[in-house]
Amino acid sequence: MNTPRNHYERLLARHYSWMFGVSFEDKAAEQAAILAEAGIHEPGVAVDLGCGSGFQAVALAEIGAKHVYAIDTSSALLSELSGHIGDRPISTHEADMMTFDEIVGGPVDTIVCMGDTLTHLSSKMDVENLLGTIASALTEGGRAILSWRDLSSPAEGLDRFIPVRSTDDRILVCFLEDAIETVIVHDLVHERGPDGWKLQKSAYPKLKLSPGWMTEALKDVGMACHYERTFRGMTVLAASHL
Repeated sequence: MNTPRNHYERLLARHYSWMFGVSFEDKAAEQAAILAEAGIHEPGVAVDLGCGSGFQAVALAEIGAKHVYAIDTSSALLSELSGHIGDRPISTHEADMMTFDEIVGGPVDTIVCMGDTLTHLSSKMDVENLLGTIASALTEGGRAILSWRDLSSPAEGLDRFIPVRSTDDRILVCFLEDAIETVIVHDLVHERGPDGWKLQKSAYPKLKLSPGWMTEALKDVGMACHYERTFRGMTVLAASHL
């Protein structure tokens, strides 16, 4: 079984931005609107954990962040983000987000961990440890914005097959397999080339995290949720110190 990092390196990174079906600019603008609705109006010094190709990092910069630390383990996605930075105050860091506090080196005002990144961690204990580090790194009045897909009630039967996106030369279908504490995500990508269609495939586990569990885990590290929304199948929570 692949780790999430290997899955992205082997397959998903090169299809990641494409699968959303919109331009990078439109996706970043969408994320900026979500952050604003969640109460992020003056991001200050911000951290984007599991930044991917940078939708949230660019959104934070666009709504006024003084600096954004964009952290991910995928060199391919960080390279894609670098192409969108321009003169925005964003620095990229290829690193494990579990030790992000060693990179920022001091208190920060905003921390986002979005786009299903939390479910890529190895265990719920890792999630709890990360939340503890987030709570410790935030300034008084600072906020954390988290998003993930709630897989705690996994799909059954044919509903386990999810068509993600298709174009004339590329088709991405996802298949979900329940594995008690996790859901195994199988990504199947067909690409059309000079010799016809070619299948690429890879699978990796995602944690089952319910909104109720996440709310309690945040309370355990001294944080309270003050915003919750489901957007396109993703749960979005905003939290700050109690």
